[in-house]
Amino acid sequence: MTETDIEPQLTLDLYSAAKYGFDSFHSAGNSQAVQAVKDWSAGRGPDVLYLWGAEGTGKSHLLQAAIKAAALRAIYVPIKEIVSAGAEILDDLEALDLVALDDVDLCSGDRPWEQRLFRLYNESQAAGRRLLMASRRSPASKPFDLDDLVSRVQASLVYQLRELSDRGKAEALRLGAGRRGLEIPESTLDFIMQRERRDMTTLSSLLDLLDVASLSRGRLLTVPFVREVLARRGDAPDQGD
Repeated sequence: MTETDIEPQLTLDLYSAAKYGFDSFHSAGNSQAVQAVKDWSAGRGPDVLYLWGAEGTGKSHLLQAAIKAAALRAIYVPIKEIVSAGAEILDDLEALDLVALDDVDLCSGDRPWEQRLFRLYNESQAAGRRLLMASRRSPASKPFDLDDLVSRVQASLVYQLRELSDRGKAEALRLGAGRRGLEIPESTLDFIMQRERRDMTTLSSLLDLLDVASLSRGRLLTVPFVREVLARRGDAPDQGD
């Protein structure tokens, strides 16, 4: 079962459905980390895994993929969507076998949240449950004020996610389009990579936009059509020569 099959006292504010799978993650440069997440999802290897890296390196994608692939009771928890609700919102997680916590660095300096994460870590270890965390900060940087929590994350299996090269980002865009039934010609990929911000968050949002536009208008992703979509978006970058 996944998070959609469980019925503990969890509200929609607490969790998000896992949208992404491993098949849509371009793992160039991060193959060891991706394999570790797959193993964690399948119940192999260490019970606690900690991923860190800059924004746009695919942390949220991998956490959601792990939950989507899990055969046990599992949940993806985006901390940024619930941090204002208070740490007690995590109290129902003991009913689950696998918990993936995204953006745990947002708990840094917040004593109640740090204490609740520390307790969740200990509870998970004692019960044999599996915990996956993602952060923009390395454990070596002491990302929390609570020393006991720092020591726990430092003792976890840790992987840094590396940013893709521009070629890798273009390939990830092509793969993502292909899984939506879209084809992006090489000339269109070059146009996008030259004119748009080259981070995966921006490129993924752009792919969503192009998917809707292509479907609604029955158009192929040619350079003229993509240029038109960007212009209609209202904040198209300079077109250049």
